[in-house]
Amino acid sequence: MKVGIKKLHENEWQVHIGCASMKLDRFSLALLQITLDHLLALEHGQTHSTLQSYVKLGLRLNELSDRALQIVLSEVDDRALLDLLLLANDKEFTERVLSNTGGILAKQLKEDLDSAAMPDEADAKQAVKHLIEKMFELEAEGKIEFITSETRYI
Repeated sequence: MKVGIKKLHENEWQVHIGCASMKLDRFSLALLQITLDHLLALEHGQTHSTLQSYVKLGLRLNELSDRALQIVLSEVDDRALLDLLLLANDKEFTERVLSNTGGILAKQLKEDLDSAAMPDEADAKQAVKHLIEKMFELEAEGKIEFITSETRYI
């Protein structure tokens, strides 16, 4: 079965799967990619963690400029951010996040990272989903921008 994806607007994508066609927002498109990756891995006898795919999407925050990261961090739930930091377990990413939050929040997050328990899978997915949706929402509104080596301006 063939799958085709076409960008219609900033936060709207048209997906063709076989004979079916549907419009999806950016987060739903990311979930479709995770699902397809999961199915492909299972087909080849491999394992695939949807939670780790969520975390990988959440780590896209690291691709933002410091100013854009600060905008996202000011808009998201602190507990969701803590859960992502716990799940990612990436010292460099954690330090970058802490340096781009306010002093009081950074201190609280450091203390929580030392004492907080790892969230269960359902709560973790919900927390990371919140972060990803906010990130995509802010990008669609033009408040943040992901700049990569492939970004070109006309």
